[in-house]
Amino acid sequence: MTQKNVKDNKKTNCLNRRELLAAAAISAASPLFLPSTVLGRDGQVAPNEQIPLALVGYGNRGSDIIRGFRDLRRGFRAVAFADCRANARERAKHETDGHYKNQDSKIYEKYEDLLDRDDIDVIVIATPDHWHTKIAVEACKAGKDIFSEKPLTHTPMESREIVAAARKYNRVCSSGSQRVWEDYGNKMVEIVQSGALGEVKEAWFSTNHEGKDCYLPAQEIPKGFNWDLWLGPAPWRPYNSERCSGSYGGGWRRWWDYGNGFFADWGAHRLGGILYILGIDDQEPIEMLPPNCEANPQDCVVYIYKGGIKIYHTLEGGTMPKHDVTIVGSEGTITNRNLGRFKPIGTPKIRRYSGGAGNIQDDFCYCVKNRLRPFQDFQYGAATATACQLANIVVRMGRPLKWDAEKTAFINDDMANRFVVKPKRGQYEIND
Repeated sequence: MTQKNVKDNKKTNCLNRRELLAAAAISAASPLFLPSTVLGRDGQVAPNEQIPLALVGYGNRGSDIIRGFRDLRRGFRAVAFADCRANARERAKHETDGHYKNQDSKIYEKYEDLLDRDDIDVIVIATPDHWHTKIAVEACKAGKDIFSEKPLTHTPMESREIVAAARKYNRVCSSGSQRVWEDYGNKMVEIVQSGALGEVKEAWFSTNHEGKDCYLPAQEIPKGFNWDLWLGPAPWRPYNSERCSGSYGGGWRRWWDYGNGFFADWGAHRLGGILYILGIDDQEPIEMLPPNCEANPQDCVVYIYKGGIKIYHTLEGGTMPKHDVTIVGSEGTITNRNLGRFKPIGTPKIRRYSGGAGNIQDDFCYCVKNRLRPFQDFQYGAATATACQLANIVVRMGRPLKWDAEKTAFINDDMANRFVVKPKRGQYEIND
């Protein structure tokens, strides 16, 4: 698997080493009758063709993701887990061994032990955001394909590093925002890109608040929890259960040291969906406007893209109306609630899940097997993550900012540029 190249829009007919050996073994030593599961019947993939997969981070989202990848019809087999919490590791093994009805899965405290295993082809990353890029870069270097949870990166500079590693080592790398296509894109993209809405210059979405600074008091570190390892690249802070809670309604996602608030958490879905629908999800804004400033007197953040497209980001519970995803064109406005009013004009050529996949995990599976770039290739996940990070920065600065994507820097604003990179503790620097 690690010797294959990744291609855009083309399949390869080459078998990898594992597939060749499996085919030779079956042809040389096949009994008269094989169990249907060995042959890959009943909708399952034969064991010799299953792709070994490992997960880093068995929290709320990690345990959800792995259930999908354990479905043998997808062609993966979960074989190992890494987590800095002993109870999470043990739960991962217990649930996975129970699923496969064996005792085969291995558990580790450190993700590096997964990367050292030559028999693992895919790494799934479901850690807090501040760990994503370092693990992904090192996984690419180790010859692994990657499925990483969203938001893909923690800073604009990390967005450069993670895409560069995917390209340098030619890996199949997917950012895990399933909602971009499944909730928004497949319902709206053909309508918008066919021109049925006319010229689009405006879109709207809402999330909860940006990333906040955290000043929670120290608590006793639970037994079996390597707190220093959980912090990893982030600044050292005292343990508090609310710093590292995986709660979807808060937890670490709220804090600037580990995430970028719900601006990034739900922005990866809603802003990512808008950018895909408009066909600009490989781009970054050229200008950002904070709420309630002279250039933007409204209570929302404004992203301005090339060509003058403006995307308005309102706060849930704020003074402006709440939006899921709203696209405004010269010929009408579309939301999830009024889709039936519009029909595509013709059949525009758009990016879709590959191989007829209906969800993001099947898309990734197909692309790993056929060496294609996935629907949510790191290029797209990184661009959306960067836009969400810029929104956090413009709110912190409280003034309009102009962004130079080629230089990864704000124009003539040294103070804002301090946030383009978040300092990492020495042993956790990203080196490639």
